[in-house]
Amino acid sequence: MEFKSEKSIFIYFVFLILLGILGLMIFAYNIEDDTVGALIGIGIIGLVTCFLLHCFFNTNYTISETKLKFQCGVIKGEIPIEKIRKIEYNNSIFVAITLKLGWSHKGLIINYNQFDDIYISPKNRVQFVKHLLQINTNIIINK
Repeated sequence: MEFKSEKSIFIYFVFLILLGILGLMIFAYNIEDDTVGALIGIGIIGLVTCFLLHCFFNTNYTISETKLKFQCGVIKGEIPIEKIRKIEYNNSIFVAITLKLGWSHKGLIINYNQFDDIYISPKNRVQFVKHLLQINTNIIINK
């Protein structure tokens, strides 16, 4: 079963700001004499914006019979569902997690193996957790 990532309104504002900066740099490029410097700046902001948009539109989570697969742009991975120990519901903007592959402040912190964790934000968190619990009933849920 595949779940798309929920997207926070804050992320849309970040993209608008990046696109605004890119637009201003292109406008400034037409006015300034420093062609090389302007093109480098436009290239860097353009590449970062394209990478983030690619990640934004290509973030999903798939639950198979034995694995939880995740993809955020070019970042892909999988977790054996039997290795998941605990799932915590999270509603905070700031999350102290090594790998954050969610675009919303409403997400799940999945603890697996002994010390590994990942943050994801499926659109329907309750259905996502229920599906994982059908496969591994030993998962501890913290709301």
